[in-house]
Order: sequence, then C-alpha cells, then structure tokens
Amino acid sequence: MSTRARRAAGDAGAASTGSRRAGALALAAAGALVAGAGLAVTGASAVLGSMLVTPPRTQPDDIRVLGVDARGVRLGRTPDTGLPGVYALWVGERLAVLGPVVAEDAHSVTRAIDEPARELLSGASSARWSGYALHRPQDVTDAVERVDIPTELGPAPAWIMGDQEASTWCIQIHGRGVTRRETIRAVPAFLERGIPCIAVSYRNDTEAPPSRDGKFRLGLDEWRDVDDAIGLAVARGARRIVLMGWSMGGQIALQLARRSRHRRRIVGVVLDSPVVGWRPTLRLQVALVRMPAWLVETAVGLLESPASVLSGSRSLDFDELDNVLHADALTQPILLLHSADDGFVPPDASRALAEARPDIVDYREWRTARHTKLWNLDRGRYLRDIGGWLDARGIAAFD
Repeated sequence: MSTRARRAAGDAGAASTGSRRAGALALAAAGALVAGAGLAVTGASAVLGSMLVTPPRTQPDDIRVLGVDARGVRLGRTPDTGLPGVYALWVGERLAVLGPVVAEDAHSVTRAIDEPARELLSGASSARWSGYALHRPQDVTDAVERVDIPTELGPAPAWIMGDQEASTWCIQIHGRGVTRRETIRAVPAFLERGIPCIAVSYRNDTEAPPSRDGKFRLGLDEWRDVDDAIGLAVARGARRIVLMGWSMGGQIALQLARRSRHRRRIVGVVLDSPVVGWRPTLRLQVALVRMPAWLVETAVGLLESPASVLSGSRSLDFDELDNVLHADALTQPILLLHSADDGFVPPDASRALAEARPDIVDYREWRTARHTKLWNLDRGRYLRDIGGWLDARGIAAFD
C-alpha cells in the first residue's frame, strides 16, 4: 500500500473512531437526559402522591381582612368571599360567623357581622375561609354526649347528638384534612325527625389515633374506624343506620355501604360533595396548578406499586376506590348532592354513579355552592333536600 493510501486509510479510521466517540457521547447525553426526565417524573409523581396521602397539619390563611366598619367586615375579593349565603372565618383557633354581602367592588367584599365577630376581626389582617357557621354540637342541640369509639388503633372521639332512644341512627363522616365539626350543619335535618347523629373521627384526622405510617388510605382503611362507630350505635339499640359522608367522607360511606359488617342495617346513604372516585379529583387538582395531565396516571401508578414508599405510604388500589366500577355492589338508596362548580372534587364521578345506578341514586346537582358549602349557600333548600328524601323513603326515628 502506498504512503498516500495508508494515510487515507488512517484518516478514514480516525474519522470512524471520532464518529463512534461522538455517537457514544451523544447516546450518553441522551441517556442522561432520559434518566433525568425519568427522575423528574418520578419525583413529581412522588410529590403529588405524598400530598394526597399526607394529612395537612396546618391550613394557611387565605383571606385578607381589609378592615371593619359600621357595615361589617371588608374582605379581599376571592371566588369565595362574594358568594351568597352564610359562612365563617377562622382567626387562629376562633371562629367569626359572616352574614350576607352588604357591599362590594372590584377588589373587595363587605359582609355583615355580629358584635362577637366584630370584636374578633378588629385588628386582624388575615383569616381562613370556612363553612362552619355551625361548628359545635351545642349549636344544634342540648342533648350531646362525648364518647370514645373503640377502634383497632385505640379510642376515637365522637359526639352523639339527639335522643338515643330511637331505632334509626345517622353516622356523620367528615372529609379529608378537616374534623367532625364539618358535619354539624347537616345534623338538624336528622334531629328534626328524631334521628340521633354520631359525628365521628377516624385515623389520621388529628383527633383519632394515627396509623403507624400516619398516612391517609383515602377510604381503604378509614371505613373500619367508622364501622366501629356503627357498632356502638347498634350496641345502644340502633336497628337501622343512615350514613352521611362529606368529600372523602363520601368515599368512606360508600366503602361502608359495600363492606361494613353492619351493611344489612344501612338503609340510606347521603353524600355531600363526595369523592366517588379519586382519579377525576386528581385530574382537577393537577390542572389547577397547570401540571401535565399524564402526571395523574404516573402518580396513581406510583401509589399502587411497591414504589409507593417514595410518597411515604403503603400501596393503594385506585380501582377499589372507584365506586362507579363497583356500582353493582351498592344496594342502598343514595341521595347525592354535588355542585357543578365544586372547584375541588369535580362532579364527574358523581354524575357517572348516578348514570350507572339510576335505580338507587337520587342525584341533585347544585350551582354556585362550591365544595361542601351547599348548606351555606341555601340552608333551607339543603335541609329540604335531605329531609324530603328521608321522608319519601320512610326513614324515620322508629321503624
């Protein structure tokens, strides 16, 4: 081979080697990007999953208090502060009840208040929006007993309200991240008919004993604690049980309707803004923070797999939490109340359950009420909806 030929061959080999090295570097870089993207997806999914199963210990103030004058309290405008109806504000651990809107402009809303609320809100700069215009058992009845429900994790505090001589009892189940105070608003609909109510607590809600990992199971385990509350009612003479669940408490009520050892005693289920299935709720929450929709399925996949430990939780079963998939297993009549503009738990799964079981589900869709604030928007309609449904099905204090 000539010198020129050998040089040409060498140049070609060098070029080939350089090309291979460049290709290897490109592949390595691509691999690093894919791995980085994978880690980012896993990390984002773990964060979403952790947010879902971790009980919120504190809730930040979300309302600006701009001042108090002769007309009432002036608040910064938000989607909530201008709503018609009666609401409340948490100022630290104290509650101020708000009356109707008396004035408003583009940036603020003024709502009527009584003298105790005026004293509490004077000098406050921020507060937390709430539907708890009624929040103590004594707000609805003088017949109140505090009890501890014996559960597998220990005693879970509860209130029994009303005449315990009745043979039909109602179990009130609060939602995620709140306490049994949430349910007090609906209790008069039952007490007016002589039906006593137990407002329960359950694992990881800050009142009942926590589970070992301190994480919500989104209804998969919590129903057991509420089943023990039914057991207490039965021990005190209850022969028929009505369940009422709020938000995640609705999921718990539906789990009980399918799985409770007392399910033959359950004669009705009332649901306020319920989580009938978790996927629609996750999709809405992801959309609200402008994250990609596919993150929901990756988060669900993570929470269902052994990798759920990344979110600090044991693996979940989202199909078991989808009550539309299990609609055929439901046998009790259901009153389902949901606002079209809920804003936290969309009504998609509630509508789907009503379509799947029109024979047992009485679905009544509200507007403007947002999440678990139907009573606040229109107390009269709310109590008529529940009371009329109970009466139409012959659900009374005594069978």
